[in-house]
Amino acid sequence: MSFSIYSFLNAVFWFNVILIPIAILQLRGNAAKHYSPVLLAALAILAAVRVFLPVDSSMFLVIRSYHVLRFLQQVLKYRVFDLVPVWEVAVMIWIAGALTVFIREMYLRQRDRRTRQSWVHVHNERVVCAATALEIPLERIVVTPKVGVPMAAGLFHPQIYLPDADLTIEEWTWVLKHEQMHLKKGDIWFKLLYLVLEGLFFWNPLMPMIEDNLSDLLEFRCDYFVTRNCTDDEKRAYLLAILHILQHAKAKEEAEKRPRKSHSHMCTFMVANDAERLLRDRVDAVENPRPKRPFLHTAIAVVSVILFLASYFILFQPATDPPVFAEDGYVEITPENAYIVHTADGKYEVWVDGELFSTISEEVLNADPMNKLTVYEEGSKIP
Repeated sequence: MSFSIYSFLNAVFWFNVILIPIAILQLRGNAAKHYSPVLLAALAILAAVRVFLPVDSSMFLVIRSYHVLRFLQQVLKYRVFDLVPVWEVAVMIWIAGALTVFIREMYLRQRDRRTRQSWVHVHNERVVCAATALEIPLERIVVTPKVGVPMAAGLFHPQIYLPDADLTIEEWTWVLKHEQMHLKKGDIWFKLLYLVLEGLFFWNPLMPMIEDNLSDLLEFRCDYFVTRNCTDDEKRAYLLAILHILQHAKAKEEAEKRPRKSHSHMCTFMVANDAERLLRDRVDAVENPRPKRPFLHTAIAVVSVILFLASYFILFQPATDPPVFAEDGYVEITPENAYIVHTADGKYEVWVDGELFSTISEEVLNADPMNKLTVYEEGSKIP
């Protein structure tokens, strides 16, 4: 194993390549209804591991770039004010940006935690009845007028926060089943994982897309596990509970004249930023359940793993032109003392000072300094 600046650039390149399957899933219509968050999390983890293990195998295939990477190499090695290379500046910006994102997220989490601790708790007998029937400890449930939609929060001591809404015992039962499923499936930890990845790769436009899609995925997954063994009447009752929660949230929003907030580190019963659209999709997913497409999941996972492993054995590097030496020392090749002959069998011969010096490939022909030389066809007149 070895490391170089090209290893790092190679890792960044493959990081983005491995994320492409996630983007494909995101671009598919209603993708969140069909794909597991485990799959998206696994793909993102592979990408993260690749970029943070930027090493090369001792046995790898080198693919040389004579244009793009050579230009990029010159840009990255350029010294800003003749002091620091551009690549070092880029790394410092990356580290500073990631630290800024992490500090901001830690501040927001602490602020939200203190805010939740200050919320007024109210007693709701219907919630107590529903929680008792489901055997959920009452100390884990907080009913407060400060929230518009149900949500689950807390990593080590999670709690369920419920709005002070006028729902029936049956509707509260469905709501609690949904939030309990978030906790059972570890959805809060899933969201934390994506927050970490999004902070590390804040410069990648795919990461916010993945995080946003994850919120929908978690909601669809909870809907699926809560209703998978339900009758049609029970499914309609579940969807009616969702509708009543949305109506309560909208009424609260209009009364307070402020938009609902979306908490990236919480699992909410309804994604606040696009609740109406999500409601339509969730209704469709519950009423018309579709297979999880295990073959497609497997295919995407296999392709991603192959890309991940291949990334350690395929290295992209800028092509370099080693100095050209004759037996008695260094030979400078210029348009004034050298030219190239394209032979009948397709070879390119380099002639220096009237003597055959070497044979080169077409790739080398297109690189400095060979691309500055005149090419003659074999048999043509050479001045």
